[in-house]
Amino acid sequence: MKTIIQFMAACYMILAASAAQADPQSAVFLVIENGGVVTDREAAKVTTDFVLGEIVKLRRRRATRDTQIHIVLTANPTEVTWSGTAQQLFEQGQTVMDMIEFKDTCSDLSLAWGQVKLTTRITMPDDYQLVAIGPMIHAGFPCDQGDTTISLPQDVPNNLMLGEMASAASVVRLLNVHADQDEVYLDYLRDVGLVERARNGEVDFDLMDAARTRAAHGNIMGGQ
Repeated sequence: MKTIIQFMAACYMILAASAAQADPQSAVFLVIENGGVVTDREAAKVTTDFVLGEIVKLRRRRATRDTQIHIVLTANPTEVTWSGTAQQLFEQGQTVMDMIEFKDTCSDLSLAWGQVKLTTRITMPDDYQLVAIGPMIHAGFPCDQGDTTISLPQDVPNNLMLGEMASAASVVRLLNVHADQDEVYLDYLRDVGLVERARNGEVDFDLMDAARTRAAHGNIMGGQ
């Protein structure tokens, strides 16, 4: 009996050691604004193509090949449009691009970032990166009732989960941000402590307008 107990204890120690040595589970969340607030859709498509191209490269390294990619669209924000590994993204690239359709409809930042939070709660990654492509203009559902005029600069929605999610992210990238919204979101992210974390080297953060986004094409994710 003693021998059996010792054997079981040894097996437990081996399994525990193997679990400790397992690679951390990583994730990239890509939120793409694809509703009526996006006026330069061609620029959005080009930036999306570059970002996906960089994410695909994660499949080449052992440390990143199992990274899970989750794509959420603001015109369809209550579900994840696509999930998979970098290898699956490489294999299904055109199909994924075809899913990212721009529509003259709502563009709900609150619901989209709420979906990101829900997905992290379900998948529980050890590390995650946040990438947003779009002007950071909220047109919440329902958007076809009453006055649909949006004045810029627009305040950050009260229930936006971006700040909470950014507080634990290793990378935060906001791309193609509208010129009237960049200061609004910089102040918002400063108030939740992200700018200070970036200064301390705790997070890789950047907020780019259209010009800086174009200049960064090919190196948006920091060459990882």
